[in-house]
Amino acid sequence: MSQSKIKILMMIDEAKIGGGQQHLLWLTQRLDKSKFDVEVACEKSGYLVDELNKIGVKVHPLKISNRPNIFSLIKTYQLIKKISPDILHTHGGTAGFYGRLAAIKNFKGAVIHTYHGIHYLNFDKPLQKKIYTVIDKFLLKFTHCTICVAKNDFELGMKYGIVRKEKSAVIFNGVDIDQFTQSNQIEKSTIKLKISNTTIIGSVGRLHPQKGYEYLIKASEDVIKNYQNVRFVIVGDGELRNDLELLAKKSKVENYFTFLGSRTDIPSLIKQFDIFVLPSLWEGLPLVLLEAMASKKPIVATNVNGITEIIENGKEGILIPPKNYQALSKAIIHLLNNKQLCEQLAEQAFKKVSREFSLNKMINETEKIYLKCYYNETFEK
Repeated sequence: MSQSKIKILMMIDEAKIGGGQQHLLWLTQRLDKSKFDVEVACEKSGYLVDELNKIGVKVHPLKISNRPNIFSLIKTYQLIKKISPDILHTHGGTAGFYGRLAAIKNFKGAVIHTYHGIHYLNFDKPLQKKIYTVIDKFLLKFTHCTICVAKNDFELGMKYGIVRKEKSAVIFNGVDIDQFTQSNQIEKSTIKLKISNTTIIGSVGRLHPQKGYEYLIKASEDVIKNYQNVRFVIVGDGELRNDLELLAKKSKVENYFTFLGSRTDIPSLIKQFDIFVLPSLWEGLPLVLLEAMASKKPIVATNVNGITEIIENGKEGILIPPKNYQALSKAIIHLLNNKQLCEQLAEQAFKKVSREFSLNKMINETEKIYLKCYYNETFEK
C-alpha cells in the first residue's frame, strides 16, 4: 500500500449555509494534512465554496438535481472517475444518492456516507418514505461505512434497514468552542440587535417546516402580553419566509419579529441573544444547538430526536413537546422570570458541550473511520 496521502473527495449538493456544509467545512479545515488530501464537489458558488477557496481546498463544481436525473448521475460518475479518490465521502441524501450510485461502477476506493439527519423517515408520506428506504437499502450494499451524527439516527436507520451495525459509526457533531467564547464576537457583527433594555429571543435555522417556526410565532403572542420589551430574531432563509412573515403580520406581532435571512456572522449574532429557541419538529443532531451551548445561552427546545441526546430537560435547557406553542410560550416566560435559572442552564450547557461535543473529538473519530476504510480493517464493501 502506498504511503502517500489518502485522497478524499467530499461531496454535498448545496453550498449555502447549513449544518451539513459547516460540518464538511470543519472537516476540510481540521483533518491531518500530513495524512489526508481533501477535495470537495458541490455547486459552483455559495458560502461553502467561498470558505473553501480561502483555505485553498480544490472545489469541483457539480450541480445535481434533488430528484432522480440521469444527467446528474452521469456528471457525478465522470467526476469520480476523473478524480479517482481513495475515499468518496458523501454528505446528505442527494449527494449520497448520486455519489454512491455512481461509485458502483468501476470505483475501487472506499465509500462513506454521512446522514445529517434521516429527514424522510420523519415525513408523513408513506409512499415517499418507502421509496427512499428501498433506495438507501440498495445503496447500503455498496457503502463501506455509514456515519450517523446522532444515536437516534443510528437506531432509526437500523429499524428501517438502511444502516448495518457492523459497518456504521455514530460520530456526534462537534463545535469549535473557542469561536463562540471570544469576548469580541459582538463587535465582529455588522448588526447590533440590542436596543436599550430589549430582551432578544433568537433562533437560527432554515425556514422550512422541519424547524417549527410557525409555533414560535404563535407562542410569541402570550410572551408579548407579559413582556413588551422583547424582540424575536430568526436567522436563516428558506421556502417559508414569506409565509412566516405573513403569519407574524396576521398575528399582529410583526413589529416584534426580525427575519435576518442567511448570515455568515452566526457566532456574533448568537452572542447577542438572551434566550435561544429551537422549536423543531424533528432533528438529527443540530449543530446550531451546540453553538448556542458554546455561547452560554439558556435554551428552550423541543424534545425530539437528537436534541434529547444533547440536552437533559431542566439541566442544560428546557425541553417542550413539538407543535405545542402553549408549552413554548410558558417555557420562554419562565426563563424571562428567572435570571438565576438562565445562568444555571447556560453554565451546565457550556460544560456539556465542552466535554462531549468538541470539534477535535469529531475530527479524530472521523479520521479513524477514514483509516479503517482505507486499509479495509473493519468495513467490507
